[in-house]
Amino acid sequence: MVKKHWIPGHLNDVIDSLIAGVSVNSGEGDTSGSFFILKTSAISKGKLNLSEKKPVLPREVARLKCSLRKETILISRMNTPELVGECAYVPCDDPRIYLPDRIWQTNFKKDVDVSAKWLNYLLSSKKYRSLIQNCATGTSNSMKNISKEQLLGLEILYPSFREQTSIAEALSDVDNLISSLQKLIEKKKAIKQGAMQELLTGKKRLSGFSGEWKKERLGDISDIKDGTHGTFQRVDRGYPLLSAKNVYNNHLDIAENESLISSEDYYSIIANGFPRKGDILLSCVGTIGRCCIYSGMPKVAFQRSVAFIRVKECVASYILQYMQSENANKQLLNSANASAQAGVYLGAISDIEVYMPCCVKEQQAIAQVLSDMDSEIEQQEKKLAKYQQIKQGMMQELLTGRIRLVDADGKEQPKTQILQEKQSRPAHNQHFDDAVMIAGIVSAFYSEKYPLGRKKVQKLLYLVRRKEQADISAFHKKAAGPYADEVRYKGGEPIAQKNKYIQIKRSDKGSCFEKGVQMQKAMAYLQDWGKQTDVDWLVSQFQYTSVNELELLATVDMAICDLRREGKEISVASIKDLIRSNKEWRDKLKKYYFKDVDIQRAIKRCQQLFQG
Repeated sequence: MVKKHWIPGHLNDVIDSLIAGVSVNSGEGDTSGSFFILKTSAISKGKLNLSEKKPVLPREVARLKCSLRKETILISRMNTPELVGECAYVPCDDPRIYLPDRIWQTNFKKDVDVSAKWLNYLLSSKKYRSLIQNCATGTSNSMKNISKEQLLGLEILYPSFREQTSIAEALSDVDNLISSLQKLIEKKKAIKQGAMQELLTGKKRLSGFSGEWKKERLGDISDIKDGTHGTFQRVDRGYPLLSAKNVYNNHLDIAENESLISSEDYYSIIANGFPRKGDILLSCVGTIGRCCIYSGMPKVAFQRSVAFIRVKECVASYILQYMQSENANKQLLNSANASAQAGVYLGAISDIEVYMPCCVKEQQAIAQVLSDMDSEIEQQEKKLAKYQQIKQGMMQELLTGRIRLVDADGKEQPKTQILQEKQSRPAHNQHFDDAVMIAGIVSAFYSEKYPLGRKKVQKLLYLVRRKEQADISAFHKKAAGPYADEVRYKGGEPIAQKNKYIQIKRSDKGSCFEKGVQMQKAMAYLQDWGKQTDVDWLVSQFQYTSVNELELLATVDMAICDLRREGKEISVASIKDLIRSNKEWRDKLKKYYFKDVDIQRAIKRCQQLFQG
């Protein structure tokens, strides 16, 4: 069915010609030259990666042909079967970068209106990637090519130029969000690498630790085995037999179609007692050095490409982090055998030198800090995968016309329906704002390992209101305050529960906040209202802050606000006097974390957080 105002045609209705570059001699190392040539790897998944280029040798410059021109599309005309026909949109001119002979650049017809960005999204969609790959030819299984005639003959449904532009803008917005998340993940990974360099070498010590460190041979502090060396018949029902390809840093990746072995073979393999819950799994053949801790479930067996490290008297999670460090990886790679598929023998793994604190509690503390960083990265990676799925769904809906951004009369729709559901969203009020922000706090701070209680949620809500310079009159000087009864009983908390953004489980230890089944609706509101940055601020400032520290900060900040209104000096003494003057608050001064030095530190932190 042809959509109204969508015109059937072919690719050659808008493309006048396809121009390729030429192959020239280039250097690999020096990138300080004046001219560059793109690698075919610069084009992937609809994106252009300008870092994938090579400097052109001076004697070859005269032969260069076809530099990058803005508002065009690059097409990989010859590549592997998976990559042939890949496209990339060129956003701006670059007269220093030229094309090789395996990449085409489009010349659009001058008498037609077409959005190059929209067309690039279309040609990069699953449907058109399949069409282009199917028309590729070549006798080699490793290299295919496409002809101009076949490519330009592809059938296309053309929306109006206005709708093309609207579609491209909507998809570009999601791409920008994905790109921001990817940069954030890379930044967090770099921060973690820096922390590993300091914490796993003793260059930086965690507060409260000052004991000796030691060097140990891994084989002396652990038992090390590897998986089965045997071959086994595959069965339809049984237990997975995994290999190094299934082992990733901090998790096992088990596909639905893994090879299965019989229960008899499974129990014969694990008869030696390996692996068991708590063992470190290490990939030792092929991709060397990836490792995770085996949780004991599901029940699986491993081939010899996986080694098992069972630590004795030290902390397994510390050894896991150390095995992921640059130092351990260097030792592993230096001892790998030089063969078609590199591998490390158990003896070489046993000889790895581990640097560690003598104090087990310090090992645990270091491992916990680094593990928390891993959890944060994992959370962002899950969010990235979700946004990538959303983009694929949007491409499927928008590029086929199932959802229109321009109505049947050609008028632009008032709102984008893919990203937003404005029609069903309630108007702003403080109670609903609080419900959405509470959901954002739960999404960012919830952890199965560390239950999220009401006290922490309330303190974070207070602090984010202060950051927003919003009204804090709902928060009162309660024993665990600042505390807002209104938020708990009449406002944000019951609304968040009713709308199923969150769920609250109660036990003898108090209330525990968890994610609800409609959490994503609240997250969409946060994005729509520009409030996600406030949640990100909370995470950046208080991700690893204890609830006691949050109480101290919120209490001191509220005291500072009161003192300022009264025109009084801000000092440890004046804050203590104010706390002491309130019957609900005075017992705070008996708490170990309300000492003078703590209050002084909190004053300085609040001044930094809220700009004096």
